[in-house]
Amino acid sequence: MRFKELLPAVLLAVGLAAGFGGGAVLRPVTITEVSSTTETTTSTLVSTIRETVVQTFLTTLTRTLTSTQTLLRTSTQTQTFRVTDTITKTTTQTALTTVYPAERGTVLVTDRGSGNKDTRPFTLEAPSDLKITIRITARADLRYVGLTWYLYNVETDRWIRNGEVDEEQGVFEFYVARVPADDWYVRIFSANCNWEITVEKVT
Repeated sequence: MRFKELLPAVLLAVGLAAGFGGGAVLRPVTITEVSSTTETTTSTLVSTIRETVVQTFLTTLTRTLTSTQTLLRTSTQTQTFRVTDTITKTTTQTALTTVYPAERGTVLVTDRGSGNKDTRPFTLEAPSDLKITIRITARADLRYVGLTWYLYNVETDRWIRNGEVDEEQGVFEFYVARVPADDWYVRIFSANCNWEITVEKVT
Protein backbone atom coordinates (compact mmCIF):
# COMPACT_ATOMS: atom_id res chain seq x y z
CA MET A 1 0.00 0.00 0.00
CA ARG A 2 1.29 3.45 -0.81
CA PHE A 3 1.99 6.24 1.65
CA LYS A 4 -0.46 8.57 -0.09
CA GLU A 5 -3.21 6.13 0.52
CA LEU A 6 -2.33 5.81 4.20
CA LEU A 7 -1.92 9.46 4.88
CA PRO A 8 -5.64 10.38 5.38
CA ALA A 9 -6.08 7.61 7.87
CA VAL A 10 -3.02 8.71 9.81
CA LEU A 11 -4.15 12.28 9.93
CA LEU A 12 -7.54 11.22 11.12
CA ALA A 13 -6.08 9.29 13.96
CA VAL A 14 -3.85 12.14 14.99
CA GLY A 15 -6.73 14.57 14.98
CA LEU A 16 -8.81 12.37 17.20
CA ALA A 17 -6.07 11.96 19.67
CA ALA A 18 -5.49 15.66 19.88
CA GLY A 19 -9.13 16.36 20.37
CA PHE A 20 -9.40 13.94 23.27
CA GLY A 21 -6.31 15.23 24.87
CA GLY A 22 -7.24 18.85 24.63
CA GLY A 23 -10.64 18.34 26.05
CA ALA A 24 -9.18 16.67 29.05
CA VAL A 25 -6.93 19.52 29.82
CA LEU A 26 -9.56 22.07 29.44
CA ARG A 27 -12.32 20.34 31.48
CA PRO A 28 -11.49 19.03 35.04
CA VAL A 29 -12.57 15.47 35.78
CA THR A 30 -13.02 13.91 39.24
CA ILE A 31 -11.73 10.43 39.45
CA THR A 32 -12.75 8.06 42.23
CA GLU A 33 -10.66 4.96 42.62
CA VAL A 34 -12.27 1.93 44.11
CA SER A 35 -9.91 -0.82 45.03
CA SER A 36 -11.45 -4.25 45.34
CA THR A 37 -9.45 -7.38 46.05
CA THR A 38 -11.02 -10.75 45.59
CA GLU A 39 -9.07 -13.80 46.61
CA THR A 40 -10.36 -17.11 45.65
CA THR A 41 -8.66 -20.07 47.23
CA THR A 42 -9.51 -23.43 45.93
CA SER A 43 -8.11 -26.39 47.84
CA THR A 44 -8.62 -29.87 46.55
CA LEU A 45 -7.69 -32.72 48.87
CA VAL A 46 -7.60 -36.09 47.30
CA SER A 47 -6.92 -38.92 49.72
CA THR A 48 -6.81 -42.54 48.68
CA ILE A 49 -6.84 -45.10 51.44
CA ARG A 50 -6.28 -48.67 50.70
CA GLU A 51 -6.76 -51.24 53.37
CA THR A 52 -5.71 -54.82 53.06
CA VAL A 53 -7.30 -57.03 55.60
CA VAL A 54 -5.78 -60.44 56.12
CA GLN A 55 -7.95 -62.81 58.05
CA THR A 56 -6.79 -66.20 59.20
CA PHE A 57 -9.37 -68.79 59.99
CA LEU A 58 -8.50 -71.93 61.95
CA THR A 59 -10.73 -74.77 60.92
CA THR A 60 -10.64 -78.05 62.79
CA LEU A 61 -11.92 -80.94 60.74
CA THR A 62 -12.70 -84.09 62.62
CA ARG A 63 -13.18 -87.22 60.61
CA THR A 64 -14.08 -90.61 61.93
CA LEU A 65 -13.01 -93.41 59.67
CA THR A 66 -14.27 -96.92 60.06
CA SER A 67 -12.12 -99.46 58.27
CA THR A 68 -12.75 -103.17 58.04
CA GLN A 69 -10.00 -105.34 56.64
CA THR A 70 -10.26 -109.02 55.91
CA LEU A 71 -6.87 -110.74 55.83
CA LEU A 72 -6.40 -114.22 54.46
CA ARG A 73 -3.17 -115.62 55.72
CA THR A 74 -1.62 -118.80 54.41
CA SER A 75 1.03 -120.29 56.59
CA THR A 76 3.51 -122.65 54.99
CA GLN A 77 5.67 -124.67 57.24
CA THR A 78 8.61 -126.63 55.95
CA GLN A 79 9.75 -129.50 58.02
CA THR A 80 13.07 -131.11 57.36
CA PHE A 81 13.46 -134.69 58.26
CA ARG A 82 16.87 -136.25 58.38
CA VAL A 83 16.71 -139.80 57.27
CA THR A 84 19.71 -141.94 57.80
CA ASP A 85 19.80 -145.04 55.69
CA THR A 86 22.24 -147.74 56.38
CA ILE A 87 23.15 -149.44 53.17
CA THR A 88 25.01 -152.63 53.34
CA LYS A 89 26.75 -153.52 50.15
CA THR A 90 27.88 -156.96 49.54
CA THR A 91 30.49 -157.18 46.86
CA THR A 92 31.04 -160.53 45.43
CA GLN A 93 34.13 -160.97 43.39
CA THR A 94 34.42 -164.02 41.36
CA ALA A 95 37.98 -165.10 41.45
CA LEU A 96 39.51 -167.16 38.76
CA THR A 97 38.07 -170.54 39.50
CA THR A 98 41.13 -172.26 38.14
CA VAL A 99 44.63 -170.87 38.15
CA TYR A 100 46.87 -172.61 35.65
CA PRO A 101 50.41 -172.27 37.01
CA ALA A 102 53.51 -171.92 34.89
CA GLU A 103 55.40 -175.06 34.08
CA ARG A 104 58.78 -173.70 35.15
CA GLY A 105 60.04 -170.19 35.76
CA THR A 106 58.82 -167.94 32.94
CA VAL A 107 57.69 -170.86 30.76
CA LEU A 108 53.90 -170.94 30.94
CA VAL A 109 53.21 -173.97 28.76
CA THR A 110 54.90 -176.39 26.34
CA ASP A 111 53.25 -178.82 23.96
CA ARG A 112 53.85 -180.90 20.84
CA GLY A 113 51.83 -182.59 18.12
CA SER A 114 51.42 -183.34 14.41
CA GLY A 115 47.97 -181.97 13.58
CA ASN A 116 45.32 -179.65 15.06
CA LYS A 117 45.44 -179.23 18.82
CA ASP A 118 44.70 -176.87 21.75
CA THR A 119 47.38 -176.47 24.40
CA ARG A 120 46.53 -176.61 28.05
CA PRO A 121 45.46 -173.25 29.54
CA PHE A 122 47.84 -170.92 31.36
CA THR A 123 47.06 -167.99 33.65
CA LEU A 124 48.33 -164.40 33.44
CA GLU A 125 47.85 -162.60 36.74
CA ALA A 126 48.83 -159.23 35.22
CA PRO A 127 49.07 -157.82 31.68
CA SER A 128 52.15 -159.40 30.13
CA ASP A 129 54.20 -159.68 26.95
CA LEU A 130 54.48 -163.21 25.57
CA LYS A 131 57.06 -164.97 23.45
CA ILE A 132 55.76 -167.91 21.41
CA THR A 133 58.41 -170.25 19.95
CA ILE A 134 57.43 -172.92 17.42
CA ARG A 135 59.72 -175.63 15.99
CA ILE A 136 58.44 -177.18 12.73
CA THR A 137 59.71 -180.42 11.18
CA ALA A 138 58.35 -181.23 7.72
CA ARG A 139 56.84 -184.66 7.02
CA ALA A 140 56.30 -183.98 3.33
CA ASP A 141 57.40 -181.62 0.60
CA LEU A 142 57.71 -178.06 1.99
CA ARG A 143 55.15 -176.88 -0.54
CA TYR A 144 52.54 -178.69 1.54
CA VAL A 145 53.77 -177.69 4.98
CA GLY A 146 51.86 -175.09 6.96
CA LEU A 147 51.03 -174.08 10.54
CA THR A 148 48.77 -171.39 12.00
CA TRP A 149 48.33 -170.58 15.68
CA TYR A 150 45.72 -168.46 17.57
CA LEU A 151 45.85 -167.11 21.14
CA TYR A 152 42.40 -167.77 22.65
CA ASN A 153 40.74 -166.49 25.81
CA VAL A 154 39.36 -169.32 27.94
CA GLU A 155 36.32 -167.36 29.19
CA THR A 156 35.10 -165.83 25.91
CA ASP A 157 36.59 -168.44 23.58
CA ARG A 158 37.72 -165.67 21.22
CA TRP A 159 41.19 -165.15 19.86
CA ILE A 160 43.12 -161.87 20.05
CA ARG A 161 46.43 -162.68 18.24
CA ASN A 162 47.62 -165.15 15.62
CA GLY A 163 50.60 -166.13 13.48
CA GLU A 164 51.47 -168.56 10.65
CA VAL A 165 54.31 -170.35 8.85
CA ASP A 166 53.95 -171.58 5.25
CA GLU A 167 56.27 -173.85 3.26
CA GLU A 168 59.05 -173.68 5.82
CA GLN A 169 60.55 -175.65 8.63
CA GLY A 170 62.80 -174.68 11.52
CA VAL A 171 62.39 -172.53 14.65
CA PHE A 172 60.13 -169.46 14.53
CA GLU A 173 59.54 -166.83 17.23
CA PHE A 174 56.47 -164.63 17.67
CA TYR A 175 55.94 -161.82 20.23
CA VAL A 176 52.55 -160.76 21.57
CA ALA A 177 52.47 -157.49 23.58
CA ARG A 178 50.19 -156.43 26.42
CA VAL A 179 48.11 -159.57 26.78
CA PRO A 180 45.45 -158.85 29.47
CA ALA A 181 45.40 -160.75 32.74
CA ASP A 182 43.19 -163.80 32.28
CA ASP A 183 43.25 -167.49 31.32
CA TRP A 184 44.55 -168.30 27.82
CA TYR A 185 45.40 -171.19 25.54
CA VAL A 186 46.90 -171.64 22.04
CA ARG A 187 44.98 -173.35 19.24
CA ILE A 188 47.13 -174.84 16.48
CA PHE A 189 46.20 -175.88 12.94
CA SER A 190 48.98 -177.71 11.06
CA ALA A 191 49.53 -179.79 7.94
CA ASN A 192 52.29 -182.25 6.97
CA CYS A 193 54.59 -181.46 9.89
CA ASN A 194 55.47 -182.14 13.46
CA TRP A 195 55.58 -179.17 15.76
CA GLU A 196 56.65 -178.14 19.27
CA ILE A 197 55.45 -174.97 20.97
CA THR A 198 56.70 -173.02 23.99
CA VAL A 199 54.85 -170.02 25.50
CA GLU A 200 56.82 -167.96 27.97
CA LYS A 201 56.39 -164.63 29.69
CA VAL A 202 58.84 -161.91 28.69
CA THR A 203 60.34 -160.25 31.76
